[in-house]
Amino acid sequence: MKKQIIVSLLGLAMLANAGEFYYSNGKKVDLTELEVNQAVGSRVLNSKTKYYKTSTGKRVGVRDDILVECVEGKDCKEVLSKYETTEISQLTDSIYIVKISSDKNIFEFAQKLYGDSNIKIAHPNLRKSKSRR
Repeated sequence: MKKQIIVSLLGLAMLANAGEFYYSNGKKVDLTELEVNQAVGSRVLNSKTKYYKTSTGKRVGVRDDILVECVEGKDCKEVLSKYETTEISQLTDSIYIVKISSDKNIFEFAQKLYGDSNIKIAHPNLRKSKSRR
């Protein structure tokens, strides 16, 4: 009985510490949310953007939009119509930007879209800091 309780508590602790993440080139990228003063330094803060730090130390921002590409031969607007979105706009021939309401978790929604067999790619539209080469 003690073993079951300990295992249950460990499982709950792992779920509580499960942070946000996305996939980039097939690899999971863990994120830690940054406080406002850490994220932007002396720049003017855009209140619609939430800032995160990746496991490699890079800063990224997300808003309420997701980049989506459907599998070849599927009508992406039709596939996306079954989800609660606020706007769907076509970026290229095969890539769409899907906006969701700001009260939804962008990472969970992107994972939900990615779980659809008709969708090839779905991840938050990341805002990265400009850097010189």
